[in-house]
Amino acid sequence: MAMNRRDFLKVSTSASGGLLLALNLPGCASVQTGYEPETGEWKPNAWLELTRDNDIIFTLDRVEMGQGTYTGLTTLIAEELDVAPEAIRVEFAPVAPEYRNPLFGLQLTGGSTSVASSWQPLREAGASARLMLVMAAARVWRVEPGQCKTEGGYVRHPNGLDSMPYGKLVELADKEVIRGDVPLKPRSQWKYIGRQAGRLDAEAKSTGQAMYGIDVELPDMVYAVMTRSPRYGGLAVSFNRDQVRAMPGVLDAFITERGVAVVADRYWRARKAQEALAVEWDFSEAVGLSNPDVFKHYRQAAGDDPGEDERVDGDPEAVLEKAGTLVEAEYEQPYLAHATMEPMNATAWYRDGGMEVWAPTQAPDLGRIAAARHTDLSPDDVTIHTTFLGGGFGRRLTQDYIEEAALVAYRVKVPVKLIWSREEDTRHGFFRPAMLHRMAASLEDGQLTGWDHQIVGPQILDWYVRNAAPAQY
Repeated sequence: MAMNRRDFLKVSTSASGGLLLALNLPGCASVQTGYEPETGEWKPNAWLELTRDNDIIFTLDRVEMGQGTYTGLTTLIAEELDVAPEAIRVEFAPVAPEYRNPLFGLQLTGGSTSVASSWQPLREAGASARLMLVMAAARVWRVEPGQCKTEGGYVRHPNGLDSMPYGKLVELADKEVIRGDVPLKPRSQWKYIGRQAGRLDAEAKSTGQAMYGIDVELPDMVYAVMTRSPRYGGLAVSFNRDQVRAMPGVLDAFITERGVAVVADRYWRARKAQEALAVEWDFSEAVGLSNPDVFKHYRQAAGDDPGEDERVDGDPEAVLEKAGTLVEAEYEQPYLAHATMEPMNATAWYRDGGMEVWAPTQAPDLGRIAAARHTDLSPDDVTIHTTFLGGGFGRRLTQDYIEEAALVAYRVKVPVKLIWSREEDTRHGFFRPAMLHRMAASLEDGQLTGWDHQIVGPQILDWYVRNAAPAQY
């Protein structure tokens, strides 16, 4: 890991008892921190940047897909930095180890974990920057830091008259070193957490300024569509290439591992050419299961094997055996499309031995791996630009759409935007898993005395069984 003199001193100081937030994170630091004299920008940690022009920029390391991280996580930073959330400019994070979700070990937004995983580190980020600014001002005024206060982006002198904006202190603040734990605001002093009324991204989204993946436009960009196998695991053997290539605007058409790609100068022309495709498929390795087959297997598994107990309170078997009234029910949860508002899409550009990808992805580091899969590139050669997401619901944790855009871009060597139609998204998306639930409950005088819940299917509902089931049963 390359390390300059400043970073070496910070590491050494931290090892001897000092606390530098940029070094709070696991793994080697890859986000450059510190003060840049030429630009007047100060990055006290991986999330914050303050400039001598009083700009405050927050690097949001969880994606915004309608669930509110853009506002919620900015509010955490704003609270401890003592500035209004709307005074902060938000930028989406690049791929870096500092931004990994500690609950998953990946730079991933999912599982409703954004606030839980960011609550402590983001508050510490804001509080640390604020304290360093206060320490710098106190040194100038020759007063104790504890005598100074902050408000609205200013450090206030103990005399109640003088003040300095954060921007005038950034260079001096970079020289300060915090020793020990950083105090966080007690709940009684919160101004913004739990009180933020408006969404910070509402105006941009309402006026069309917010950049979603589907909005990305690049010079000389072309458009691609992919015809995928009607059965999962099927492979394209041949197609009427000459006929399709001769259609208006079509630039290329070729077989890939995922199906047949058509590239054209306009999206609609790519779609019209796709309609003319006549593909021969090899289904010898294709999946042959049907929905009835899946649930038949689930019922057999439920009867043959009780599975693992995720949670047991008391003796449910004994209670159910002695039940005055036993109620049993079986529920099927079918495969369901995620049906995000924004269709799957990604824009990729292969040039100068590397690839850039603009995509609405919930896991940008996985996107780098997907983009490199069908090329001679390594993930480190891929740069992911995360955009706003028009819904995610877990669908955009799977990076197939980035993989497809990248393999086409690697071939055509110009910027290419690949778009799934809504029909394709419903037909070929990764569905929410099917589940079989068997439930039994014992009743005495109309009151629930015990219950048993058996789940058959992928283990995505373990959390419910461990945490959300009625605690008294």
